[in-house]
Amino acid sequence: MNYIDKETIPRCKIEDKEFEWGEPYKIYTPIFYFIDLSSSKLENSIKLFGENNFKQQLLLMYNVINNYEEFEKLVNYGGEEFNRKIILELINSYMKENENIIAPWEKYDIGLIENDYMKYIEEKLGETLYYVKMEQV
Repeated sequence: MNYIDKETIPRCKIEDKEFEWGEPYKIYTPIFYFIDLSSSKLENSIKLFGENNFKQQLLLMYNVINNYEEFEKLVNYGGEEFNRKIILELINSYMKENENIIAPWEKYDIGLIENDYMKYIEEKLGETLYYVKMEQV
């Protein structure tokens, strides 16, 4: 049986599978919301993280931009000009919007975290994102 968990953001496709010896297992696939990054890559990277509930990435980006560290800590950043106040307000609005919403990687024991989906999203978009590299613990 396949179904979509509509209680998570992003939504999550759940597939019931079975090993050849009969033991059941599930496959969890987040259904990401993609946007065009061609205009403002910084703003659109933030929108992509916000719409897909990347809480840790939003917090890291907020701290980096608030502390004027974008050149040192923002991966793929090429010096794009931006209005710091507006960008911080955008990040803050997404953090508030997603505050009580659970992500599939938080709800299910998928074994992956936000950072693990970065490369997947970049490959699907055919573009690089601006993001803060998260240290693995």
